[in-house]
Amino acid sequence: MLSDKSLLAIILCLCVPLAARAGDDRNKEVQPFSRGFATEKQLFIPKGTVGAGISATFSSGDIGQDAGFALVPSLLDNLAGGYKSYGFSPAFEYFLMDNFSLGFRLKYDYTGLNLDSAALSVMEDLSFSLADLNFQRHNYLGALTVRYYVPFMSSKVFGWFVEGRLSGGFAQTKAFKVEDGLRHGVYSENWQLRLGAYPGVCFFVAENVDFEVQVGLVDIGYQWITQVENQVNRSTAHKWDLKGAINLLAISFGARFYFLDKYHKPAK
Repeated sequence: MLSDKSLLAIILCLCVPLAARAGDDRNKEVQPFSRGFATEKQLFIPKGTVGAGISATFSSGDIGQDAGFALVPSLLDNLAGGYKSYGFSPAFEYFLMDNFSLGFRLKYDYTGLNLDSAALSVMEDLSFSLADLNFQRHNYLGALTVRYYVPFMSSKVFGWFVEGRLSGGFAQTKAFKVEDGLRHGVYSENWQLRLGAYPGVCFFVAENVDFEVQVGLVDIGYQWITQVENQVNRSTAHKWDLKGAINLLAISFGARFYFLDKYHKPAK
């Protein structure tokens, strides 16, 4: 057992260095620390600028095991088909403040898929053969947008931005199978209202022209769907959906032109 004197000596030994350290901290000058991001707002695109541009997406390919699409090899065999997806989106914006714009965007995209053949084998004595399956989707959207730009490390050339969109639109979808020259399937009409965030990066290749890459990040929407099966059976559905991850299929590439106001003309 420690005596009272020994315990007091231990406490004093611990407190004296701490008190000395506190005294040193009070006498030390304040040293500002920064990772390179200035506290004041950096001008990237000035107030009064008008921006206009277009972005586009395109992809196509073949579906088949010989093309590297061995999807669940133990279940699917004899895959053959193709897909195509493309879209374009003109956009306009006006900068209400430095680096901050309000605008609108129009969008059209198409997705098509045809599956010529596929064999689904669940077990040795249970298998299904699929052929001549087709899917087509036309999507039309209009959106109000807000954007905020941030220059990269005080650069006037490279920057990134976050775009918020409130969009509404209409889509037509056909999923059908061809048998004996006749189409059997479902036709859908989809009205939707969506709210999303779309970050991106941009870089200027001239005083008033930039290129940008943008990707979908967070998207929440409400859909009202009407379906007609084989032009006879009709049904409706309402649903909410949330996409909370980076959507690689929503990557778009675009270019924009910026028209400066009379107070910010490029230097000659």
